[in-house]
Amino acid sequence: METKLARISQMSSENPDMVFTSIGHLINKELLKSCHEKMDGKKAVGIDGVSKAEYEKNLEGNLEDLVLRLKKKSYKPKAARKVEIPKENGKTRPLSIYCYEDKLVQEALKELLEAVFEPHFYEEMMGFRPGRSCHQAIKKLNGMLEREKTNYVLDADIKSFFQHLDHDWIVRFIESKIKDPNITRLVRRILKSGILEDYQYHETLEVSVQGAVCYPGLANLYMHYVLVWWFVEQVKPGMKGYCGMVV
Repeated sequence: METKLARISQMSSENPDMVFTSIGHLINKELLKSCHEKMDGKKAVGIDGVSKAEYEKNLEGNLEDLVLRLKKKSYKPKAARKVEIPKENGKTRPLSIYCYEDKLVQEALKELLEAVFEPHFYEEMMGFRPGRSCHQAIKKLNGMLEREKTNYVLDADIKSFFQHLDHDWIVRFIESKIKDPNITRLVRRILKSGILEDYQYHETLEVSVQGAVCYPGLANLYMHYVLVWWFVEQVKPGMKGYCGMVV
């Protein structure tokens, strides 16, 4: 499976205008089993109470059933359990805890999206990307400050970025390179799976809580199109001096 994903990544890199129309079938038993092996078994469980260890007791049967539901288009992710995590400033941030099976599907989707979109992301974007870290972002920033003539540094925070990712725009961004109705349907179902807070179900009209395995990748996709692409392709060419960005 890693070879297939690598091949998709290569094709996407070598053909910038390529649109993939049939890759949903790659979310199969082989990929899901690989995702299962990577999962942290110590994470909190979702509303169904099923842990990695519990799911593993009948792994083959569970995966076969999951793949069948994906093929029949009857797979529907369960609502996430919402909790509040304390922050250093005394406030809290919402965190969603998903059911284990839904985490597997999200991880598989994440790997598929990464294979297609990673070759097109700019070097300016460092967060939540494979092989990149906050330390590398700081190192990149330091290099920019040391090598270039710098007069101003703007430190900006996008307020509640995760809480306001428009579902329709996420789908439009994905469909710029993946026009597979199976992927579109799966993404929409994950985005609209809802949350359970104090035993009350709430719809998620926007990506409203962090915690989903695939959300950082979706957030990067959003960031790529609404900010980084605009900065690199529109802002920089019109500047007389040096300007740079690290996201």
